[in-house]
Amino acid sequence: MKALAATILLLFSSSPVLPQSSTWDGFVTDTHCGTHCQRTSAMTPDKACIRRCVAQGSKYGLWFKDQVVVLEPQARAARFAGENVRVTGELSEGIIHIKSIAVTPQH
Repeated sequence: MKALAATILLLFSSSPVLPQSSTWDGFVTDTHCGTHCQRTSAMTPDKACIRRCVAQGSKYGLWFKDQVVVLEPQARAARFAGENVRVTGELSEGIIHIKSIAVTPQH
């Protein structure tokens, strides 16, 4: 019985810690223009410019706190280009891995 308890304890203590989910609010933009692609009257990112940059090799990213972080999967982020969103996911190696993404009202 003690051997079984020791084995179970060893398994749980050596299992990797799963990353915690976090939530970010911001605009979906691209990594080339980032925060500089603000041609709209509301000073939000311009959807046409974002899509053009992505077509030329840039990646979709989330603009928040004066920085842009790449979003993955890219196909999931694409439909929110230029939109104010709330993203829930995991940040790993400078990339937010999307669990959920939804449009939020602008502040």
